Amino acid sequence: MSKKGTLALILIANSLFFVVASHTPAALGETMSQKIDCNKAASTPEMKYCSQQSYQAADKRLNQVYKKVISSLNSEQKQILTAAQQAWIKFRDNNCDFEVYGNRGGTGYEIFRNGCLERLTTQRTKDLENFISSR
Repeated sequence: MSKKGTLALILIANSLFFVVASHTPAALGETMSQKIDCNKAASTPEMKYCSQQSYQAADKRLNQVYKKVISSLNSEQKQILTAAQQAWIKFRDNNCDFEVYGNRGGTGYEIFRNGCLERLTTQRTKDLENFISSR
């Protein structure tokens, strides 16, 4: 192969690398978040993205409340709550898998599962907030 051919191949390979690298899931997520109004999500990819964002926000809030509760407990209470929380996470995940079982393989599966995860996570957050307010 000639030097020009080799150079052309290298330039093409580099160009392809940068195109692929710029379309990583993280980069796509950033691009989507800049363009999607989740109040008006209409396509399946938009709804998937928005359902994921909504669930993640609920999970973040749960973690904040959980940390607040756990910081107010004695050692034995912390152990009990930690075990309960771990069991609750397993319950939540398994329950949502069961709840949306009929949608497996469908385009809405992730949307329905994220909705279930968000709903149960929000309820758990309320339960922990009630614990704080009752003390």
